[in-house]
Amino acid sequence: PKLYYVGVKSEIDKMIRKILVKIVVQLMILSVATVSSALAQSAPQSTSWNGRIFRAEGTVEISHSQLIEELSVANNIVIGEKHYVPEVQNTEAAIISGVTQFLGRQNRFTTAWEFLNFTDQELIRSTFARYVAGEINALDFFVITQGDDNSATYIPIIKSTKDLGGQFIGVNVSRMDRAIVAKKGIGAVNPALLPPGFDYGSPGYHERFVEFMSVGGHATPEKIQNYYAAQCLTDDAMAYHMLTESSSDLRFLVAGSFHTNYFDGAVGRLKIRAPEQITKTVTIIDAVDYTEAELLDLIHDPKYGDIADYVYFVNEPGTAPDSE
Repeated sequence: PKLYYVGVKSEIDKMIRKILVKIVVQLMILSVATVSSALAQSAPQSTSWNGRIFRAEGTVEISHSQLIEELSVANNIVIGEKHYVPEVQNTEAAIISGVTQFLGRQNRFTTAWEFLNFTDQELIRSTFARYVAGEINALDFFVITQGDDNSATYIPIIKSTKDLGGQFIGVNVSRMDRAIVAKKGIGAVNPALLPPGFDYGSPGYHERFVEFMSVGGHATPEKIQNYYAAQCLTDDAMAYHMLTESSSDLRFLVAGSFHTNYFDGAVGRLKIRAPEQITKTVTIIDAVDYTEAELLDLIHDPKYGDIADYVYFVNEPGTAPDSE
């Protein structure tokens, strides 16, 4: 019996040792995994800037799907862009289609474009209908409504609007009418083109515009004021006609980023004209124009604040002109 007891105890001890060894090994594996995970989380997820998105408040990096979900609460989504950059316009199309599909708002949204004039609305509507019907292609649409096919990079935007059943409208004042204001001042504009309750942008907007136009000293103060009047006419016209020409309460505006940055320009006028509606802004920045060290600083200006609600970077940082 004693030998039997000793033998059984020995077997039990072996089993316990095996179990303990397994537990220790599992704990070691878990520990390594935890450390690896922590290191992965603390290290940059990617060295690429193309496609990185930040919520400007707090400079919080988010995913594209988070951006779409957060934008979905808005009635008006203003996208500030750099013109004629395929990656920029592809991103704009992705935002328009993403929000529309997230909300299930196919056939119930509007895309407004700075490059089209509200005075050509009937032509735009009829030509877009022909494009939707397959009678013409996107380049034909641009030739008919703009006189040339230079806007090929915007095909993804018009195509997304067509594929999802959206309305495509013009909201700007013609270049010729803006040129009259730039030459003679706001008093020279055709009164029919002036939005009801027209007003200029904020003092900060004026300050930024004057600073921008004064570079090189090529414009006199008087000329700058006329240019500013033409700029503000575009801003207010886009805001007013985006609201009045659209048949939907989900609207997207694609415009140059100076018209949209720092919640001023067209955005400022839009918020004044529709204070009860939610307006969100996205600025798309082409990283090629900046060094990597400059990119995060673009999100928030010490004087003017956040550049937009969200900042979407495309491409990779290049070389700043002053460093060449």
